[in-house]
Amino acid sequence: MHPTFQPRPRLPWSTGWRLLTLAAVLLCCGCTASRSPQPALASGAGGRSATLSGVRPSSSGTTTQVVITGSGPMQPLVQRLSQPDRLLIELPYTRLPAPWNQGAITVGDGRLKTIQTTHNPQTGVSMTLLLNTIRDYRVGVQSAPHRVIVELFGAETAVRPRRKARLASTGGKKSVAVARGKATAAAPRHTPQPPPGQGPLIVIDPGHGGHDPGTQGVAGVVEKTVVLQIAHALRQRIQEEMPHYRVMLTRNRDVFIPLGERARMANAAKARVFISIHANSSPNHEASGLEVWYLSFAASARAKQLAARENMLSEQQQSVLERILRDMQETDRINQSAVLAQTTHKATVEYLATHYPGLTPRRVEGAPFAVLHRTQMPSILVETGFLSNAEEEARLRTPQYQRLLVEGIVRGLQQFLHSAVVAMR
Repeated sequence: MHPTFQPRPRLPWSTGWRLLTLAAVLLCCGCTASRSPQPALASGAGGRSATLSGVRPSSSGTTTQVVITGSGPMQPLVQRLSQPDRLLIELPYTRLPAPWNQGAITVGDGRLKTIQTTHNPQTGVSMTLLLNTIRDYRVGVQSAPHRVIVELFGAETAVRPRRKARLASTGGKKSVAVARGKATAAAPRHTPQPPPGQGPLIVIDPGHGGHDPGTQGVAGVVEKTVVLQIAHALRQRIQEEMPHYRVMLTRNRDVFIPLGERARMANAAKARVFISIHANSSPNHEASGLEVWYLSFAASARAKQLAARENMLSEQQQSVLERILRDMQETDRINQSAVLAQTTHKATVEYLATHYPGLTPRRVEGAPFAVLHRTQMPSILVETGFLSNAEEEARLRTPQYQRLLVEGIVRGLQQFLHSAVVAMR
């Protein structure tokens, strides 16, 4: 039996930062005395917090690059805002060293005006890149050293950064340097382009990748590998069954793509549907079955635990993410995502059951998955099975079972696209 979906009403403000501003005003006025205080940001993924150690912009040809370095892993949440045109980069589980000069860095190369870095103990570091004119942008994440690399693409310009300066953390060893001319090492370039044509686009997102392997099975099957195999098979099957649709993968190979960047790809390509493919894990090695998720902040405790794992956050950090993003819900899109999740789950489970009668029927549920929250189209996350279950792990690694999974997903997708009213953006 499928659950009844009752989306929460949309809050009156349209962006998460306004929600944070309201919270700050309430705190200043003493209006939250009746509530237990929210804990200050304590740690990053794996129980460790990252400390920002440098912000270095450089210009070369048609590209401006901003390299953000830290002491540990950083998971950027990126959105482009207007009036004025700017990129807001949130590093929710990152600190600034003390002391730190939070003044703006002036770049002025025709693409990027300034970089402003601020810190909130409750939410982490926020960085605002005030833009001139750009064609596009890309965000990548690297480890060893830990870096976030922002690339801004625009027309050729002879203008270079105005000054070479060192905005130091006064008296300390940490500093922010503005480099001139020489470009720093970039994140691996991996920007899949939508296939040519005029047909509606379906974006398939193989989870994890690169230095982020995801979960690992008892026999050694790695999530990032098996979901990429399933994504390739799903693309091929959609092309066979639905030739009037175009299909794009957020990654075609073993490379790390930040969660926000995956959604940005789908939004920029004006995708009709977004499907993220993952594999599950549980301390209970008997747990098995397929689950389909859609974005919701009214989630169960288990849903929040799963979302925190896929988002690479602790449950405490997940609550911080929810406070930042809660106001960004779009009721219509979430309703359609719930319908897509239902039809995909029902069709896939029914098809798999014809070949595996003992398959565990799991339910459809909403959870605050970071990879879904920034999409502008109906979006779901498919947990294809439990790698922590030896029997299911063995099935998931076989092309035969992958084809069965893919066939079920395609049947559900067809049903949704034929029956739902999906707004073309």
